[in-house]
Amino acid sequence: MEKAQRQVNDVSVVERKSERSKICEVLSLELWIILITLFTLGLIFVYSASSAYALKKGYSSFAYAVRQGIYIVGSIVLIMIMQRIPTDMLFRRSRAMLLIIVVLLAGLLIPGVGVTYNQACRWYQLPGGIHIQPAEYAKIIWIIYLSDSIARRKERLGNFFEGLFFYTILTGFIGGLILKEPDFGNAFIVGLISLVLFAAAGVPWKHFSMYIPIGIGVFYFFVYRVPYRWVRITATYNPWTNPLKEGYHLIQAWTGIGAGGLTGQGLGMGIQKLSYIPEPFTDVIFAIIGHETGFIGIAFTVLLFFMLFIVLRRIVLIIKDFRKKLLALGITTLITMQAAINMAVVMGILPTKGLPLSFISYGGSSLMAMSMALGIVMRLLKEEASVDR
Repeated sequence: MEKAQRQVNDVSVVERKSERSKICEVLSLELWIILITLFTLGLIFVYSASSAYALKKGYSSFAYAVRQGIYIVGSIVLIMIMQRIPTDMLFRRSRAMLLIIVVLLAGLLIPGVGVTYNQACRWYQLPGGIHIQPAEYAKIIWIIYLSDSIARRKERLGNFFEGLFFYTILTGFIGGLILKEPDFGNAFIVGLISLVLFAAAGVPWKHFSMYIPIGIGVFYFFVYRVPYRWVRITATYNPWTNPLKEGYHLIQAWTGIGAGGLTGQGLGMGIQKLSYIPEPFTDVIFAIIGHETGFIGIAFTVLLFFMLFIVLRRIVLIIKDFRKKLLALGITTLITMQAAINMAVVMGILPTKGLPLSFISYGGSSLMAMSMALGIVMRLLKEEASVDR
């Protein structure tokens, strides 16, 4: 009788494990479908938004779209590679990777080493005209390191100095290097990710009170006391005070989205990309989507990212291992919050931060880094499924 009962229990366990593995496979497929859709949407609008700009520069109208297509292919290959790398290996190498990225970020502070564009030195130039932005990869490496470190030091999180204070110093160091480029947007994302992981790891809420004076200090010294950042904030909520300078980008974005109406001006037919919005295929591509496809296009784009958030959230919930759960949560925060902030900036809800729209905006570093992050999530799903086999 007992033997029969054990057999029934074993069958039940196997069935539950099999069902869990199927859920992981379905979630992975859903990620691929959403990702390919975002890639396709991005490629279409990078071409639409960049063709006139490319011709003006003396290139083929397909120049930027072809480059974006190459970045997409590279991103897919990178995802497949990341799916084969055990996350335990990433955790073991996290300190070495963090050291490398710190050296790369610090190198940009040396005059003449990095490439300066729009008064910001954020890139290294490689042979063939390839530009790499370390800050994009720093966010991924920081998530890996922080997830592993918090999991190893979990019992110390209740101690203020060994917990939140210690990690705040580290976060400030990484964010400070990025801020010096200057790149306020990515520095903000690093801080936001850290805050989410601290809270999820169980840091006592009373310890977060230290962020009140820190937040006031950061705002005063790095926003209010920095003229161009403070002007960006004031221009966001009253762009008409200087419509030809600080408020110009936002007014043109609003004009494009407003002119799009319900169905848009038609794919490729928008005029806002014709010198009204500078480099419309980068950070403000969301305005071109609204201009040419209207509210329907905007709603579809928002829906895609919402669906991506739902899938990533389900992945976070299904993962059992604490360290891996933090890793998935950090990546979820990075991808979805960066997309939300970009769209909010274009619509004038938040001040300009210079963040690209995940998987859609033109640019190799951002696209490859985000794809690397998603590849890690897919690896987490594989590992979760294999545990139950």
